[in-house]
Amino acid sequence: MNQIDANWVAAHTKHRLTKGHKKTFGHVLVLAGSPGKVGSGILCARAALHAGCGLVTAMIPSEGIAALLAGNPEIMYSTGSLRELDLSSFDAIAIGPGIGFSDEAVDNVRYLLETYLGPLVIDADALSILGLNPDLLNLLNERHILTPHIGEFARIQKFSGNSEQQSFAFAHAHSTNLILKSSPTLVSLPSGQQFVNTTGNDGMATAGSGDVLTGITAALCAQGYANADAACLAVYVHGLAADIAIETQSKSSLVASDIIANLGKTRLLD
Repeated sequence: MNQIDANWVAAHTKHRLTKGHKKTFGHVLVLAGSPGKVGSGILCARAALHAGCGLVTAMIPSEGIAALLAGNPEIMYSTGSLRELDLSSFDAIAIGPGIGFSDEAVDNVRYLLETYLGPLVIDADALSILGLNPDLLNLLNERHILTPHIGEFARIQKFSGNSEQQSFAFAHAHSTNLILKSSPTLVSLPSGQQFVNTTGNDGMATAGSGDVLTGITAALCAQGYANADAACLAVYVHGLAADIAIETQSKSSLVASDIIANLGKTRLLD
């Protein structure tokens, strides 16, 4: 199996344009959060911003706006309907963290799968919605990146315990990109390639860590990385930021915000 290591990253990382402007580096829409779960949307949006995206718009419940702006006033927000937005203005979209299972959430997942032509990162509750509405699986393609942990993966297909084989088979069957978050994390591509990540630690088994990965992945897509490269680079950077974090703190104290805080210290996204 291919490894995502320092050599792979060096060969696939793009350098930022020295004369670029904020639109050069892409605009991400984060559709996340629901009453009582707004933190997931905030983490996802913050991660996208700190992973080099030029613009981030967060579509989160109104109760989370004050907290969002207090932490990152650079992030724009929307509390309206997804169907009111011009989706073509976004270079990548992330959906799922904390959105719940309301009729509106299901409709939003379906709407994006049917209409959005750019990179779409699908995580958390959006994955469970796929499992509850299996007809949506037929809409998956190479523009999509799914980011389940083992439990979420088991909701979209019967899981026998063979992570390597089943993630490979799913990506091939649905012609899509799959990040299976585990120890180690696997990335399976529609091309038939499969990669194993070499960074990360058990401190990452904490609330919001996956939301951060979703934001990083969407940010890389928005910056022009091919979905396959974005998926591989995102898991490596995500894990490396966590490894840097535990150089000065214990694994047990690691929280998702610490991963975001150390993204810049990876020095890989410049």
